[in-house]
Amino acid sequence: MSTLPLPPDLLARLLDYDEDDEQSSEAHFDQMEEVFAALDSTANRLGLAQAFWAEDDESVRALGFDLLAVQAHRFDWHVQPLIEAADAVPLEGAARAGLKLRRAAANALACIVDDARVLEPLLRFAADEDAVVRWQVARGIPVGIDPLPQRAVDVLTAMLRDEDSDVRDWAAFALGVRENDTPELRDALARLLFDADDNTAAEAAYALARRKDARVLPVLQRVLPQLSVGRLYFEAAGALADPELLPTLNGLKDAGLLDIDLDRAIEACGG
Repeated sequence: MSTLPLPPDLLARLLDYDEDDEQSSEAHFDQMEEVFAALDSTANRLGLAQAFWAEDDESVRALGFDLLAVQAHRFDWHVQPLIEAADAVPLEGAARAGLKLRRAAANALACIVDDARVLEPLLRFAADEDAVVRWQVARGIPVGIDPLPQRAVDVLTAMLRDEDSDVRDWAAFALGVRENDTPELRDALARLLFDADDNTAAEAAYALARRKDARVLPVLQRVLPQLSVGRLYFEAAGALADPELLPTLNGLKDAGLLDIDLDRAIEACGG
């Protein structure tokens, strides 16, 4: 029997959303923020999350993660209880949790962007069959961990081959901005230089440029003159800092392109 300290009509509204519809999902989290703000203490907020988690209905249990997801990274009182609840979500076997609960748990962990404690609990979700869950893992790697431990590098390197472009994109970003550098990692990134997804290819180019990998030079020489090129390629040119890029970069400048990242790239390349 439910002992949730919520009016039934409010609970019904919180449960009435489509997680695959962007507008519906945004409205849901707006409601969760209102509930969070209405609670007057961290004890009450954690108490409500724990009450959600104690329910049999997985959709209700997912609300516990959604409630703490809106806390994000402002404070850390919720991190350890959230980790314990996420670790209790079964990911395989007959007791495997449903999609909504798995997505909610991974999302709540991914929202804590600056606490190293969530790394291992988040990596636990990396092999999920659902692309959204895998994307939560890739995008939620805590920013302060650099270099990444080998297990995280292995997981993210595997994600560079993911069938979903958003997963590949965020995995390339998560690896690209770290100091981890091995021939195997460079080779995995180089395979994405011509990825069908433009964002993923740009992240790979930037990652290799930071590592001074010569394989990115001809790619930059080919891509930079294109009018639609993203700013990440200019950042890659600046990171590579190869004087051979100066004719291409100066040509863009002479053509009237005004871009601070272009200016920085020219300076980095010796112009």
